[in-house]
Amino acid sequence: MVKLSFEQRLNRRERLIGLLRSEDYWTSSLLRERLGVSQRTLMRDLAELREAGYPIDSERGRGGGVRLQGRWGIDRLQLSHQEVVELVLALAVAESMGSPLLTDNLQSLRQKLFQAFPQEQRRRVSSIRKRILLGESAADHIASAYKAPGKKVSEAISEAFLQQRCLEIEYQSEAKGKTRRVIEAHYILLVWPIWYILAWDHLRDAPRVFRTDRVRTTRQIDNSFKLRPKDLYVDQYTPLMQSI
Repeated sequence: MVKLSFEQRLNRRERLIGLLRSEDYWTSSLLRERLGVSQRTLMRDLAELREAGYPIDSERGRGGGVRLQGRWGIDRLQLSHQEVVELVLALAVAESMGSPLLTDNLQSLRQKLFQAFPQEQRRRVSSIRKRILLGESAADHIASAYKAPGKKVSEAISEAFLQQRCLEIEYQSEAKGKTRRVIEAHYILLVWPIWYILAWDHLRDAPRVFRTDRVRTTRQIDNSFKLRPKDLYVDQYTPLMQSI
């Protein structure tokens, strides 16, 4: 019975959110009629939605009135793998800025966004965030020579990073020499505006750092990999962090 009661409440909440999104304004009496609940139950459900972060306004008085500001919400939002990576990256970059205009709300925003994912995906999304390392900004002479990689290369790197799949790349070194190698994209590092891949390099059988703008071509490989400890890459990325 407890499980059934919980499912009924969850169902009712979903219906209430749907009703609020469907119209700019509702009277509480009409909401009660549509949901088949008492005024007390309706007020309790609205209070729970407010606590969950929904921007709900209500007016007291005869008839009452309820509206969802902007009819916001993400419960039905479906994201692709690429969009998940970009969302997590965007939040991570924003958090790293340390702006007083942003940081007071970003942690709360991140938590609410993650809560919108199905429960089985939350741990995975959280683990992705931990694999994103952030510096501040590259030296001017380094940043000025940076040119963002093409869309296909960026998407292939993101997909390999997210899915923990091996990736074959053609890589051009600083000296313009080209090599073809298979890598495991374990972590990514942003030293603004340059993105680096902290990877296990099968060619060298050792940890290596690759600049994304020097990746010329990519080819997805079916082989998956297990995440290696970040400590393996300390010697690789610490100099980059120190040279910011």
